[in-house]
Amino acid sequence: MKKYFFLAATIAAAAAFTSCDKNLEKQHSFIPTQSGKAELSLAIAGRSQTKATEAGTDAENAIGTVDIFVFFKGGEYDGRLDAYAHFDSAPYTLTATAGDRTVYAVINSEHSENVLEAVSTKDELLAKLANLSSQKTSGNVPGSFTMVGSVVRSVATANPLVAGTNNVTVAVDRIVSRVRLRKITRAFDSPALAAQDFSIEEVYLSNAVTKDTYGPGYVPVADDFTNKLGAPDATYGVWLRRTVSSSLADGASLTMTDASYSMYTMPNAIDADSEETPFSIRNTKLVVKASLAGKTLYYVLPLGQLKGNTTYDIGELVITRPGSSDPDKKTEVASCTFTVDVNPWTVVPLETESGKYVI
Repeated sequence: MKKYFFLAATIAAAAAFTSCDKNLEKQHSFIPTQSGKAELSLAIAGRSQTKATEAGTDAENAIGTVDIFVFFKGGEYDGRLDAYAHFDSAPYTLTATAGDRTVYAVINSEHSENVLEAVSTKDELLAKLANLSSQKTSGNVPGSFTMVGSVVRSVATANPLVAGTNNVTVAVDRIVSRVRLRKITRAFDSPALAAQDFSIEEVYLSNAVTKDTYGPGYVPVADDFTNKLGAPDATYGVWLRRTVSSSLADGASLTMTDASYSMYTMPNAIDADSEETPFSIRNTKLVVKASLAGKTLYYVLPLGQLKGNTTYDIGELVITRPGSSDPDKKTEVASCTFTVDVNPWTVVPLETESGKYVI
């Protein structure tokens, strides 16, 4: 499924346009011109389903505030802001100038309108940070995710304007990554171990990143990480940790299909692990906390690089031996087997390819 924001732009003489919509009070044009000024009426018109793919939850799909930025494309003002508008609801109307423009849509920004209207260049916008702690609904549930997208468009000034001439479609991506463990199977090699009590206590992400920029290329620093070395941080519990508390007989499987088992982190460009102390940047890991005959053990799965707006599904974790006593130490392959499938989170448009990632 793909979700499109249809920015239906209608150009008219600036002096002839009037509206009583409260959102118009928030529009702002930074570089006035003597001619070619136009008014764009913007509307989120609907969602286009193009293929049968997984749908997100209401919280994951929630659209609250909408901020539209129009930047000059090429010429003297390349990359500078032509116009900006903030919207709490539809209808969406923005005044800009005619010519080649790059239109950015930012959904559910944590930054106030006063902060965003101070942006004067595209680079400034793309450098804005999104924090994991702000990616939640009013009920402290992960959701209302920040989404960003852009499109390059030449705004026409024909009069009369042919219907559809200035329709603009902007596809937005969530900034966060989503990780899910779908199934855990117990298949101990040792009959003695198979006879012992075994339970799954928790599933969580360690060395998770808590910040990312609106634009690409952000490399996290050590202070951006949480749940470092497998040690839990209660601040991000609802995003990174899921309580399971389920006993598991040998030969049995625990299937986790409910959306409540989804975990969310900011993207992590770091693929390599590290054992440096004090803590240094490193890859994110999925940790399964288990109990075997009353002893706490960990099964640690490095995830590699994590990209935004992408779901990382661990289809099945097969446990054959006791895990590690260290929640940050990679579990040896002999102890468990698993595969990671990388699926596009296609509820909103995602341009990256779908593929399979096997560790």
